[in-house]
Amino acid sequence: MIARITRLACVCMLMTMPVTTNALTMEQFAAICASGNVACSEHPVLQAYVGGALDLIAMLDEETEYLDEIYCVKPSSLFDVPSIIRYMEAHQADNAKRNAMLLLIRFLEENGGC
Repeated sequence: MIARITRLACVCMLMTMPVTTNALTMEQFAAICASGNVACSEHPVLQAYVGGALDLIAMLDEETEYLDEIYCVKPSSLFDVPSIIRYMEAHQADNAKRNAMLLLIRFLEENGGC
């Protein structure tokens, strides 16, 4: 119970902070991918980016069941960070100027089992 209250308090605090950055585009995602000397799916910055988004999605789903229509399989089997990054990498050319998180949502929609 205390952990849930703490998470909600953190989300509320983050929501009240002024946003000073723009969303990461797929073009920027690709540039980060190309900057490393490891496979894109193993790049620590991209893993943290996707992993953080998945953590937020899981928390939203746990608290609100908001995502019930997007994925129907267990998050533990769907939230495979390297697979998501490979999917985003494979679709980057068609989505260069779009928000990178849109491809993460598209991955969930296509692989979510609903």
